[in-house]
Amino acid sequence: MNCPYTNFKNKILDYINILRTPRDEYGGMPACPFVGAELDKGKLMIDKFDPNEIEIGEHTLLDKIKTYDESDYDSALFVQVSEEELSNVDTVKYQDFINRTMKEHGYGHLKCICFNPNDKIEINGFNIRSHAPYFLINIATRDALDKAHKTLSKTKYYDNMNKSYLRYLHKTKDDTKKEKI
Repeated sequence: MNCPYTNFKNKILDYINILRTPRDEYGGMPACPFVGAELDKGKLMIDKFDPNEIEIGEHTLLDKIKTYDESDYDSALFVQVSEEELSNVDTVKYQDFINRTMKEHGYGHLKCICFNPNDKIEINGFNIRSHAPYFLINIATRDALDKAHKTLSKTKYYDNMNKSYLRYLHKTKDDTKKEKI
């Protein structure tokens, strides 16, 4: 049996091509308008995290976060290797756990966003997360994410998102409209 993570970088690059393609669901913008430029400039760290390999000398997720934080990368994308599938309900809980853990260990200036292929989040029938080849952990600075949010708030990026998805993103349509003023 072949390891499904053997060519994980190629699968991640294929997913990034989906993320960087403009879509009507996102106001004619890519689902992730910034990932393509980061990748092209060599500013996106791509690595995998396998909790089972920690016992054989591999690094913990916090070790990988430290490596990212001390690097020149703008963000990191970690493939979470797991024998069990995480449900869509588990995504936010795990993301919150990682964010709390980072804060407790001095990485409060960073933020984690998890992408689970099992997430049930759609915009006009399209679920970008379902195309993810693995459970993904994105780490970036809070400042960079805030700046990206402000930039996107001045566009039509959020216009097709329903209230449920906006709540998932911890925002409301009113918040987006206020920021456009």
